[in-house]
Amino acid sequence: MAASDQPLRAALWPFGLAYGAAMAVRNWAFDAGLRRSHRLPVPVVSVGNLTVGGTGKTPTVQWLCARARAAGKRPGVLARGYGRAPGAELNDEGAMLQAALPWLLQEQDPDRVAAGARLLARGADFVVLDDGLQHRRLHRDLDLVCLDARMPFGNGLCLPAGDLREFRSGLRRAGLVLLTRAEGLDAAAIAARAQKVRDLAGQEHLPVHATSHGPVAVRSEPDGTAVPLATLRGQPVVLLSAIARPGSFRATVEGLGARVVQELRHRDHHRFTAAEAAAAVALAERAGGWLLTTEKDAPKLRGCGVPFRVLRIALTFLGAEPSDAELRL
Repeated sequence: MAASDQPLRAALWPFGLAYGAAMAVRNWAFDAGLRRSHRLPVPVVSVGNLTVGGTGKTPTVQWLCARARAAGKRPGVLARGYGRAPGAELNDEGAMLQAALPWLLQEQDPDRVAAGARLLARGADFVVLDDGLQHRRLHRDLDLVCLDARMPFGNGLCLPAGDLREFRSGLRRAGLVLLTRAEGLDAAAIAARAQKVRDLAGQEHLPVHATSHGPVAVRSEPDGTAVPLATLRGQPVVLLSAIARPGSFRATVEGLGARVVQELRHRDHHRFTAAEAAAAVALAERAGGWLLTTEKDAPKLRGCGVPFRVLRIALTFLGAEPSDAELRL
């Protein structure tokens, strides 16, 4: 938080403390059995985080589902469906997963207990609970927690004063932690962060794996052809996005050598209109460049009938991947 924001943070601190305390009491009620968790008769793995904003959960869910299928499972994803358009079956993240994994079973419903039963009826035998760390009604066999390696806990305060959804003690529920966006950190820095996570979790042997959440290719739409990342070097681009952290998208694109001539930012989960898409393409054409967007935004743009490019992102482990036993496979 910038120095100019310090007075606001100080004013909101009591509200953040109250929010964190309320979440702690809620978690205690589940831990003590005063509130019921419903169990499914198949393994359930939650992928979640402690903070608001992007920490690479969706690429992690995609990797985990592909890993489960390779192990002979039929995975299904449960999600709340936040930001889903009226009448749509899937929100932006769900559509992105479906495009990457056409065979994937998905159910989106605020009642994830009922949605879980529907997934099982469709044949799922391994359930991934997307954004599920704070969702305690559904029992999980493993809480996989994603933490941004550079700022694992934001400013250390709970909402609305900071980025935390609950106190850092929530890490005690973690069975596996991924330090995402760890590229560029040396081995000593990664080891120090991993040890801090274990200390906060109170688990000396908690598995902590470092990952890179980075670009792997550029895909042209609507034909779907892929081109190397090197084609972005010196390329003029207009960025169009509706994500939680658009600044991270721009930094990634500029890091690949592209020349950002204009950036069009919308609120997270914004639904692009045909007029907005056409105007963005016109800007790119006037600059002699490309309209470039994120994988999360691509499904919404496809319905607008305009040409654009997509920056493809993938999860890469900087060391050994978690074992099947760690993942409950």
